[in-house]
Amino acid sequence: MSAPIAIRIQVPQPQTHLIEVEMRVMALSDDSELVLRMPVWSPGSYLVREYARHVQRFAAFDKDGERLRFEKIDKASWKIDVAHVDQVRVTYQVYAHDLTVRTNHVDTSHAFFNGVATCMYPDGRLDDAIDLHISPPEGWEIFCGLAPAEGSKTYFEVADFDELFDTPVELGPHPYFDFEVEGVPHRFVMWGVSNADVDALKKHVPELVKVNAKMFGEIPYERYVFINHLVDGGFGGLEHRHSSVNMFDARGFDKVALDEDGNLGDKYGNFLRLLCHEHFHAYHVKRLRPEALGPFDYQNENYTHDLWAVEGVTSYYDTYNLMGTGLLSPAAYIELLEKRVLELSQYPGRLLHSLEMASFDAWIKFYRPDENTRNSTVSYYLKGELVSWVLDLWIRTKTAGERTLADVLRKLYREHYKARDEGYPRGAFEAAVGEVSGADPTEFFDRYIRGTHEIAWEEFLAPVGLRLKPVHDERGGASIKAVTRAEDDRRVVREVLGGGPGEQAGLCAGDVLVAIDRWEVAERDPDELLIDYEEGDVVDVHVLRRGRLHTLTMTLAKPGPKSYKLEVRADASQKARELRKGWLGVETW
Repeated sequence: MSAPIAIRIQVPQPQTHLIEVEMRVMALSDDSELVLRMPVWSPGSYLVREYARHVQRFAAFDKDGERLRFEKIDKASWKIDVAHVDQVRVTYQVYAHDLTVRTNHVDTSHAFFNGVATCMYPDGRLDDAIDLHISPPEGWEIFCGLAPAEGSKTYFEVADFDELFDTPVELGPHPYFDFEVEGVPHRFVMWGVSNADVDALKKHVPELVKVNAKMFGEIPYERYVFINHLVDGGFGGLEHRHSSVNMFDARGFDKVALDEDGNLGDKYGNFLRLLCHEHFHAYHVKRLRPEALGPFDYQNENYTHDLWAVEGVTSYYDTYNLMGTGLLSPAAYIELLEKRVLELSQYPGRLLHSLEMASFDAWIKFYRPDENTRNSTVSYYLKGELVSWVLDLWIRTKTAGERTLADVLRKLYREHYKARDEGYPRGAFEAAVGEVSGADPTEFFDRYIRGTHEIAWEEFLAPVGLRLKPVHDERGGASIKAVTRAEDDRRVVREVLGGGPGEQAGLCAGDVLVAIDRWEVAERDPDELLIDYEEGDVVDVHVLRRGRLHTLTMTLAKPGPKSYKLEVRADASQKARELRKGWLGVETW
């Protein structure tokens, strides 16, 4: 044992969903007590998840195998009596049957575990090196971003607990393929039976890596592993310094990844954007980061007002850079932006909760959505992406196309990560925008980052020769302003939009719509049922609520736009056309 701490992880009986952990701690201090702590959250996923709840059969021994006394002192900490002991061996099990990108899952087909959800650390010793031994079941391989020690496939030398906690591990007899970009090895491993076009992935995944590397001017890691969980209905991702975990619907790929015109299928495109997003994070958040996001406090929330930049800017570039590979056409990119604008317009909370506060409140809001989420907050992914888009256009306009939002990221990356490997303080992103653009961004940030103003689309689009047009249903119609879903031949209210007819009449989430103006609803969309009505019409709406029939009187509202269209302005100046081409790559699409 060369490092002061050694950890062995094995899954001897995958059918039990149990991970066996053994930890040896050397070089104890003169203190008579050793406190081991289990992290309570995963960096990149801002919610306290209480990983200690899955720990069982905890025991502690000295080097001769004699049991040591211990006491659990809080929800995630164990205190061990180590008087006159120079080495402690701890054993415990972790129950692993929670299939997400941030938790652990073990069954007879694979084992997947995250360091934060599996391993404890000695209090005050996060900087200690670790010898990590992983013992997979026979016939299974180890897939992770760590490099095995020379001459071994199962032993890894880990610099510290931050690296251990940032290393997801996949075990199994899985198919995979390897490729290199700029001489750096990458591995793409897949768990799950799917209809993915592997030949297409072999061509396209390296292009995602190349476009992100080109933007930042380097590949910052020595190796990288894409761990992909292809499962029924799944979607999500989590970034790491030298790997990512991506979950996608196993049957959700298009039959043909590229059509005869070279356009991506919608579903396959979603997967590539997911991959591009998480890989982009290897630069933006795992290295370039707000100062609150590393070094980490693994026992408490780590607050920042800048998640809009971490996730919103990344969401902007996961699609913009996909277009940069040539795999996504400018026309398809524009269509995706139009859909994002429509989605944002359907969130009343955008007028209540700023991007900074949505970032700060992620711990209590974003990962705990409910029927009022749409009314009370806004996604820092969604609005952050759109604000990043118009900020990019603003910078291009202010600099006559000479500088872009990418220059802001490169500046911060160079000055905070490359120069000092430190997170940037609050306000540094705004300051960098000002330095890159040569203009004062205070009003922009006051309105769209710190404030809740509607995005003034014309202000940002006109200088690049574009306009944004809302498109309404030509049939007209009316709306009760509620989000509903067909369930078992019934129409159930999922969300009631703030300020709309439903809220004013007392409609509640969970109500079952029975009839509107004596017309049976059944499974039908209520707004489709109201297509022959008009704004201001008064109707009776009959609902079932907790088994009783209620009648609500509603004054109907005008439906919102059914879509938005980005149009090229015929009166655009030559300068505007040049700016548009610099942003989009083409003058029109």
